[in-house]
Amino acid sequence: MSADKAWKAAERVAAALFGAKRFPANMGGRMDFQGGGFLGQVKNVARLSLASLEGLAIEMEAIAAVGNNVGVVTVKRRAGQGTPTPYLVVMTAHEWGKVKRRLDQC
Repeated sequence: MSADKAWKAAERVAAALFGAKRFPANMGGRMDFQGGGFLGQVKNVARLSLASLEGLAIEMEAIAAVGNNVGVVTVKRRAGQGTPTPYLVVMTAHEWGKVKRRLDQC
């Protein structure tokens, strides 16, 4: 990995996953990335409660409602040095419905 902090690297990977642009820490407000029809927040954490994750997903849904985007939360669990973990993509059922409608149009 480069000299990036782990959280910054996680944000870069998540943005690339969605074909989006990563916002610098002081530019995106509550969003870490936006583009490709998606906006989201990235969490690089050792622990995150389900209630907190639910709150973040609801918050991204509310922000996405302003435009034509799908709001997501991307989570990368920190399990310790050298222990790989997958990226998880979390969204509300409402946001999944938006994705499904887009896929149905293809």
